[in-house]
Amino acid sequence: MRIGLVVDHPKRDLPGAVMLGYQLARRGASVVLVPMYEQAVDVPRLGLDALVVNYARPVNLDLMRSFAKAGLALYVLDTEGGVLAEKGGNSPPAMAAHIKDSGYAEILAGYFFWGSRLHDAFLTAGTMQPEQLHLTGCPRFDFAAPRWRALLDGESRGYLLVNANFPLLNSRFTGKPGGEREAMVRAGWDGAYVDRFIADLKQVFTSYLAEIERLAAARPNQHILVRPHPFESEDVYRTALARHANVVIDGTGSVLDRIRNAAAVVHLNCGTAVESVLLGKLPLQLEYLNTPTTAAHAVLPARVSRPVGSFDQLLGAIDQVERETETFDFAGVHAADIEAFFHLNDGQAAERVADVLTRATGSRRPYVSLLATVKGTRARPSLGQIVKGTASAALGSAVTERLRSRFNPARRDKRIEPDFVKTLLQRIAAHDRASPSQFTARRAHCATTGLPLASIAIERVP
Repeated sequence: MRIGLVVDHPKRDLPGAVMLGYQLARRGASVVLVPMYEQAVDVPRLGLDALVVNYARPVNLDLMRSFAKAGLALYVLDTEGGVLAEKGGNSPPAMAAHIKDSGYAEILAGYFFWGSRLHDAFLTAGTMQPEQLHLTGCPRFDFAAPRWRALLDGESRGYLLVNANFPLLNSRFTGKPGGEREAMVRAGWDGAYVDRFIADLKQVFTSYLAEIERLAAARPNQHILVRPHPFESEDVYRTALARHANVVIDGTGSVLDRIRNAAAVVHLNCGTAVESVLLGKLPLQLEYLNTPTTAAHAVLPARVSRPVGSFDQLLGAIDQVERETETFDFAGVHAADIEAFFHLNDGQAAERVADVLTRATGSRRPYVSLLATVKGTRARPSLGQIVKGTASAALGSAVTERLRSRFNPARRDKRIEPDFVKTLLQRIAAHDRASPSQFTARRAHCATTGLPLASIAIERVP
């Protein structure tokens, strides 16, 4: 059985994909990690039986329909699925209704859920058959569980980690003005609400930058690491905080590593508050900067954090961070607020997903079509999609991806390097007391032409 896993943003999603790839390879499956931007040209050349995609949104519905029509068994394991809104486009009822009414329900073989809240919403709405709905947790959080935590960088460095969460205003990937607003509206949000939310978010963003600078000035001996969201540009933070020698702007590496090395985590409405709790690090929510609209947009990060009501309270919590951490009820917060959205912190999410995928049986023929690559796997491809598909078919997507990255540096962040995958894969195997040499990762090749692809194949060597 050959299974493809679509990877959206490698910095955030690749470790979890490698963990899932390891668990699938242990069970005898062949696995391919497919960069999201290359799935339309790579998937038809990989000989896949099943494909696990990173979301089911209107923007990729036509592509998913083409995959399903070609005979691929399609599953969804959301890239973003834990911090859900009470109302709006990514609330559980709205997401369940979207899958049911959009046509996705007819083409999906299964859906994996981070937590019971969304799983139960799908059940209640009758979105899909119950046996197609799988409560598993998300593999990327397996590394936060005690079982796998040793794979993280465990050296305590004592810095204060300030996580930012403003990609809607400070995007590094959306080129045209208003692009992020359009994306929210397409995802099901009311346009008037989006405009109100963006207006408030601008105010909050300005205040957040000012408070980081104020904190750096008030505690010049405190090392502060500012980590922008993976989809944010770092330039605005570098400009705003350039004069403070105790501040470092660095979005590289795994956020789980950065949290584990921190003394505490400062944030505002950021989903990394959940990872902080999973790793036993105190999350400090700057509640006094919120507006009613931004506070209500996603309430989970605030619920799982130690609320800070003023700048003086922030300084007090930082100055007494060890005592504040000791008195924070991490287990109680997980049970009361996190488990329903993120399931169990037991390090077995990848195993549960792998069990479902490898139990699936069918008589489908592995999907191979060079013509589909040329057409970008669309029934009515645009001229640009045909040009990209033709170039990829002729040269291999490993070459075309590298060329495109030269002209669009932001796309470099989306590339998957075989050496990184192989190193992490073998570290996971060694930690799991398996033979690292049994597991290998290399660049995948086209089943028809043999050309190298942007996708990475994970195999268990006999």
